[in-house]
Amino acid sequence: MKMLFGLMFLMVSLFCSCEGTIPADTMAIVKRVNRRGPFLGLVVPNAFELTPILQSPNFTAWRNLPYLDYGGRRFRFGKIDTQKVIIVMTGLSMMNAATTTQLLLTLFDVEGVLHPGIAGNADSSLMIGDVTIAKAWAHLGLLYWQRYGDDENDELSLKSMEITQEKLGS
Repeated sequence: MKMLFGLMFLMVSLFCSCEGTIPADTMAIVKRVNRRGPFLGLVVPNAFELTPILQSPNFTAWRNLPYLDYGGRRFRFGKIDTQKVIIVMTGLSMMNAATTTQLLLTLFDVEGVLHPGIAGNADSSLMIGDVTIAKAWAHLGLLYWQRYGDDENDELSLKSMEITQEKLGS
């Protein structure tokens, strides 16, 4: 019986073509999209930041294929002025941004990635649409601002480096 099952498995695997975990119909759409590339990828964390892009008179969605839903994400295809773009909403957090960006880069012919969002901005002088380029950055999302020890003289771990919550705006 085991031998019969093994032989059947071997025959099926010889005659079937596989596209990994991506369904064949989805992969066909991805290949069709990529023939029109390369694209600029826009990774946007939430609807608050996505809606102005989609409603901009400069954005034109593809008529025949405005989007593809895959992996829990909606990849939107179009142009901003003359630049071909794929826009995808990541959801909040660095983990969602990283996962979605990797999916974008794995599937599509992308020559650059742009994050048009507030990125946790705490500077009230900056407005939506302002362009900023960081000199440096740090992922402090999981950092706990607490003392290591019970003594009041035990300092905060980052305080010794003169990094405070007030300076970081968190």
